[in-house]
Amino acid sequence: MKKLTISILIALVLTFVISSVSNAADVCGLTDKLIRLHVIANSDSESDQNIKLAVRDEVLCKVSELCSDVGSKDEAEKIILSHIDEIESAANDALKETGYKAECRYETVDIDKRVYDDFTLPAGVYDALCVRIGKAEGENWWCVVYPSLCVSCAVSIDDCGVFSEDELTIVKQPEKVKYKLYCFELFRKLKSYLNDLPKLRTNK
Repeated sequence: MKKLTISILIALVLTFVISSVSNAADVCGLTDKLIRLHVIANSDSESDQNIKLAVRDEVLCKVSELCSDVGSKDEAEKIILSHIDEIESAANDALKETGYKAECRYETVDIDKRVYDDFTLPAGVYDALCVRIGKAEGENWWCVVYPSLCVSCAVSIDDCGVFSEDELTIVKQPEKVKYKLYCFELFRKLKSYLNDLPKLRTNK
């Protein structure tokens, strides 16, 4: 009887682990498809926050120009990496009268949940174009540059052609997949800890 009880407990634990890994993989597939933009202000002062928005506009304009015809994340990533100096130069064009300098890097970062107007991106590990202004100690601004979801000519999340129906449910109706997101959150924390990834604030 004791052996049977132990066997049942082991089976239940394995079932939970397998289910958790499967659910985490579903959300990982979503986060792996995106490239996010992160612009970090020098400080939280009003002037520095306004400068951040000016830098954002220049960077978005440049990235949109470079990636206007890309058909995949890999293609967008290659273009951004090969033109990172041009993107940084565009950011610094907005800083000419400020005395600040901007630094642009393409990084893998750990990001908290972010709620947009019509969709929610789960907390997770994402690839991101990070633009740091001056000391980079202020509130920051987030968006998604691949697929193009944060510019005036952006497509809707439904029409971008990147996400499956299940993935669209995750970002548009997260309340329906709470368990799946809970499993992914555990997986995400472990991955971030093991890889010692930088953690970025999501304040807008």
